[in-house]
Amino acid sequence: MHAGRSTLAPPVARQLVDRLGARRSDVTPAEADRLTSLSPREREVLRLLARGLSNAGIAAELGTTEGTVKGHVSAVLDKLGAESRVQAARLAYRAGLDDGP
Repeated sequence: MHAGRSTLAPPVARQLVDRLGARRSDVTPAEADRLTSLSPREREVLRLLARGLSNAGIAAELGTTEGTVKGHVSAVLDKLGAESRVQAARLAYRAGLDDGP
């Protein structure tokens, strides 16, 4: 620790930066096609889902009802071929849709 903060050894820091930079290219062409099939609203729902928001949280963020969000989440899962919110969130993360680094 340095001044109360953790430090990383330079090789570890480099590896971390490389991994974070590479994640956006971690999407297969088929996955990219499925992502482009999403409507703008579905992409927004996926982005919020990837940030870990619940249906209620997504509804509050978008100013809509939970029922509407449930419909969007179902459409997102179907279009992405994802079996769960976790799978969809992982794809969003790899595609850089989660507002991460």
